[in-house]
Amino acid sequence: MKQLRIFPLALSLAALLFACDKDDDNDDEINDRDRSFAMMAAMNNFAEISAGQMASSKGENAGIREFGAMMVMDHTTASQQLKSIAANRGLYAPDSLDAAHVRLKDTLEDLSGRAFDSVYIHSQVRDHQTAIALFESEINSGQYSDLREFARNTLPKLQMHHHHADSLANFYR
Repeated sequence: MKQLRIFPLALSLAALLFACDKDDDNDDEINDRDRSFAMMAAMNNFAEISAGQMASSKGENAGIREFGAMMVMDHTTASQQLKSIAANRGLYAPDSLDAAHVRLKDTLEDLSGRAFDSVYIHSQVRDHQTAIALFESEINSGQYSDLREFARNTLPKLQMHHHHADSLANFYR
């Protein structure tokens, strides 16, 4: 008789565990938004590293050089974290520039002095505004929990970068 009472309880428990497990699986599904986020965030990291390397060596102003070095360090860390997540899920996280950043790189290569500093730091303000919106969208609408967590953990750093870049850009207005 005891076995008959335990069986429905075990069945209920199994159903509950299956339902909870299923919700977790849905949380980890990769959809087009997550795929797009991973690709765009990876390209943004690569662009920040590439431009930051230039700024740290070509910048006329010490603040620009320091900001460029910080971009290299912080976005290299973010890139490594994102690549690890992407590798675990088979996502595309390229080390390449989009067309706009190829044009920016070409422009920056031809500039020097104050002109370089101005173009670089104003592009950083715009790029970080775009990145903040991208990361906020992933936090609010992404499906894959690891990407949402990455976005949530990285967003404060992006906001700090934006604030710092905006402060430096005031010198070049």
